[in-house]
Amino acid sequence: MIASAFRFDREEGLTIKTVTALSTAIAAKYDSRLRVVGVASTDRENERVELLVTIRGCHREPCMVMLNVTRRGEDAFAEDLREKFHDALVSHVRST
Repeated sequence: MIASAFRFDREEGLTIKTVTALSTAIAAKYDSRLRVVGVASTDRENERVELLVTIRGCHREPCMVMLNVTRRGEDAFAEDLREKFHDALVSHVRST
């Protein structure tokens, strides 16, 4: 768990403010090239959130990826986000 002070709403999962703070912290620790630049709720369900992430140092700036991540608790969010970061960076390396 990253920080127990983050807000969790049982009906909607992690709040957007919490998702923003968590994703920014996780990105910084995971890889210094990653920067979360946007967070939005999905239209159809409260259990997911969309993150717009840039990858610095790309051969074609700006390099952006959209990630769809769970917001059902800190641990699940962090694990899902790390997996999505890994997949995005692997795809990024293959395409450069």
